[in-house]
Amino acid sequence: MTRTIRLRITTTLVLVLFSVMADAQTESWKAVADAHHLAAYLVAALQIGVFVMIFSNRLYYFKEQEVNNRAKQLNTHLALVLNANKTQIWTYDKKNIFTMLSGETVSKTNFMPIDFSQFYDHEDFEVLRGCLNDVMQKNSLTEKLLVKGHNGEKIYEISISVLKRDQHYLPEMLLGIQRDITESKRRDEKTQNLSMQYQTVFNSSLVDMIYYGADGRLLDLNEKACETFMIEDRNRFLKRHIHFNDIPSYRYIDINDLYDNVRLSSITDIDEVKRKDERIPDMKLSGKCYYEAILSPVRDEKGNLLGVMAAGRNITEMVESHHKQEEEAQLLLRTNKQIQAYIRNINYTLRTSGVRMITYHPRRHELCIYSDLNKIQYRLQQIRCASLIHPSDQSRARGLMLRMDRGKAGNISEVLRTVFHDNQGRDVYLHFNLFPQTDKDGNVSHYFGMFRNETEMKYTEMRLIEETKKAQETEELKNTFLLNMSYEIRTPLNAVLGFAELFNAPHDMEDEPVFAEEIKRNTDDLLKLVNDILFMSRLDAKMVEFTKEETDFATLFDGWCYIGWSARESNAKPIVENPYEHLVVKIDQQHLGEVIQKICTYSSYYTQEGFMRAKYEYHHGELNIVIEDSGVGISKDVLPHMFERFVKDDQNKINGTGLDMAIVKEMIEQMGGQIELQSEQGKGTTCYIVLPCEMVSREKKTEMIN
Repeated sequence: MTRTIRLRITTTLVLVLFSVMADAQTESWKAVADAHHLAAYLVAALQIGVFVMIFSNRLYYFKEQEVNNRAKQLNTHLALVLNANKTQIWTYDKKNIFTMLSGETVSKTNFMPIDFSQFYDHEDFEVLRGCLNDVMQKNSLTEKLLVKGHNGEKIYEISISVLKRDQHYLPEMLLGIQRDITESKRRDEKTQNLSMQYQTVFNSSLVDMIYYGADGRLLDLNEKACETFMIEDRNRFLKRHIHFNDIPSYRYIDINDLYDNVRLSSITDIDEVKRKDERIPDMKLSGKCYYEAILSPVRDEKGNLLGVMAAGRNITEMVESHHKQEEEAQLLLRTNKQIQAYIRNINYTLRTSGVRMITYHPRRHELCIYSDLNKIQYRLQQIRCASLIHPSDQSRARGLMLRMDRGKAGNISEVLRTVFHDNQGRDVYLHFNLFPQTDKDGNVSHYFGMFRNETEMKYTEMRLIEETKKAQETEELKNTFLLNMSYEIRTPLNAVLGFAELFNAPHDMEDEPVFAEEIKRNTDDLLKLVNDILFMSRLDAKMVEFTKEETDFATLFDGWCYIGWSARESNAKPIVENPYEHLVVKIDQQHLGEVIQKICTYSSYYTQEGFMRAKYEYHHGELNIVIEDSGVGISKDVLPHMFERFVKDDQNKINGTGLDMAIVKEMIEQMGGQIELQSEQGKGTTCYIVLPCEMVSREKKTEMIN
């Protein structure tokens, strides 16, 4: 193109020159040589040259545009051809760079191998790289292979050939033509699978064949299916018009959505299905049925559903046999594990436990101890053996060794206490088991056996003996309690019945108020006794709930004391020392009030003269309560038992119901406190209560502040 333009410019300049020369012939050479004329000619020639250059440039531009448009048309045609054939083109050069040609304008995109590998399956890309290397190294002229796309969604057929060679005729750039054959491959696989399935279905007599129409109605089934499901009358069964979705395993399958083969395995309880569907009883099959089937949709060329063919078989026997084999295998495995564990336990016991093998030779008077049957750990003479036994068991040990020295028959089993101590400082007890071994003449040659450490068992037996003794004592206490309870209940009950019977006997009318009063008094005692017994039972079972609430103890203390003292008529002077105007603490108001009332009531029983005093103080998170009196007091013999149940005083009289002080002690302890009685006969009794509690606020009385 450039050469043509230059030729045109030269031609134009020659024509201008000839024109100048023609003008020179008409004028004199002198006029031509004139400076002004010469300058005019040069300017004209320059203008003509510029015009020619501009004209040539525009001509070149339009020619280039025409070539580019033609190239674009060719690229567009190429892109259309590639897209129509689902084909892509890429190149691979010596620099290990992939160049992909794509788009309507066939643009180029460069990729490094790691980026290019993202388009393919990892393993297939490695195969592709191997083929590229073979072609680059001239091991192969061309290569053709199938590769899977990323995630296996697509399948490509790739042809590799040489696109460009260097000056040594070695491959410099390779061309890869990649065609998407996913659909054709899948069609081939589908055709092949359908062919194989239908061939298997129709040629095998061991397969159940069941056909459903496009509307899902059962249209036909073969004899094998009738045999499998024990259908006696095939035609009658077909008249039931069973639908595809009536089958339990097909219930949630839409027949119109079936485009590919569907493989199903199901477990069906036939008896349950028969109870729910009246059409099924024509099937004599019962119990659980394990069944596998392949559902194959039948469609015409336009894709319209014609029906569904179900091919299946009953695998119940196979599954049950497999289950049985698995159970037997598991049983065998468990048995083997148990045997192995048993063997390991025996080995471990012999190696690391306190069990040791022993032999005793009467002739040598020697005891051998083995930690291993092939190795003697200790050799002990008879005197040394005796020295290792505790003095309390040495006489028995000597008797056993004397028996063995004489070769006595019979097994020996004894537990002996030794002089050794375990890590807890306890005496070690060893259990010896020896069996006589005889020679060919029947004489005892030696004794063989073992000994083991039974220290823990021995001390466990000792603890069991102690616990048994405690249990017996508890049983005796329970029986005593029940005996006392039944006696104490019968006493007021007999009084009530006795006075009630007096109403039916001859009596004076003036005595009836006395009878009624006695009945009422004994009824009250009986009711209180029953209530105390029930409350004591709840305390024993830890069923009484103690709830701490903010309570102004100072305002309630006086009332609780006076209520308790007023239970019995007494000439003693009641005194309450309350140092606080307000004392707000977190306590169980109800149960603490009952405790104070019961103690004051108990005090009023034995104080007819003198005083009854109650006071309290709060120190360091504890509420200290003191209730004292100047009554008759409690004897030294009775005082240690005052908190026991049904305790009687020196006059053999029950204090209240006999449960008051026991209830008081149990309530105080369950609230986290302590109670103590101090008394001397003839000088009165003092009760101390210490109860931990949290103080919220307090205000002492003015007259008490110094």
